[in-house]
Amino acid sequence: MLILYNDTTKIFQSRQHKEHRSKMKKELFLQENTLIHEFPRILAHRGTQELYTENGLKAFEYSISHGITGFETDFRLTLDNEVVVMHDSDIKRTTTGEGAVEKLTLAEIKSVQMKYSNEQVPTAEELFLLFDNMQDFYIELEMKPRYGELYSPERMDTFLNKLYALAVKHLSKGIFVFTCFDHDVLKRMKALHPEAKIGLIYGGLDQQAVDDAIAMGCYSIAPTLKGTEKELVDKVKAAGLKVNLWHSETLELWLKAREMGAEVSTNNHPATVLNAIKTYAQL
Repeated sequence: MLILYNDTTKIFQSRQHKEHRSKMKKELFLQENTLIHEFPRILAHRGTQELYTENGLKAFEYSISHGITGFETDFRLTLDNEVVVMHDSDIKRTTTGEGAVEKLTLAEIKSVQMKYSNEQVPTAEELFLLFDNMQDFYIELEMKPRYGELYSPERMDTFLNKLYALAVKHLSKGIFVFTCFDHDVLKRMKALHPEAKIGLIYGGLDQQAVDDAIAMGCYSIAPTLKGTEKELVDKVKAAGLKVNLWHSETLELWLKAREMGAEVSTNNHPATVLNAIKTYAQL
């Protein structure tokens, strides 16, 4: 009888363990459009910085091939009015060339190679083509230009209109949000395209940022994970805005972003963290 009791207990404990893991799986992963993704959804920052040069096609292809369905990237306008994927104003950090994006033609930018990747700087459309066949994704499109010497009001409108048109053409199967630190750029995108989803990027979240994001009609707000209090995240979510807490470079930080209530969380090492989440949930 004792042996039978012990065996039954083991079976019961094993069942409890399986049920616990099944519950954890459901909590850590969401089912949308028949595809499973993690929650909060990892946003691959500039594609990834794990292996390839940031913001190159290979960086995005790497993340997609490893199951990542969230992305964040940056855009600028060339001298001849082509939208390209580039974070910095000057191309010298990530390519073999140098010079401000806004003072170079697309042909001049295409004449150099990206460091570490043996590829060219992609245009927005070349990047967006990767998403034509994806059914479930979320992407934040950071608008780097600011009003001033390089961007007159007319030139800014050219940039915003072109980026918007390309996004609508290729990204409508997923969720795409036009993001920026600059309020004026966000307001102008919303004025030109009232249906556009816009998102405010910020440092540690404060009440002023919350008020500003709500007043501008933002879809989302992206404060740093460090320095952001859960109370304000709750206020933002109560107002109907999505929250992106950045960066969550480890499983522990991702779990913190989840505990804080983030819907998405930007990450420089997306495949590594996603693999850690799967291991944690014992999928």
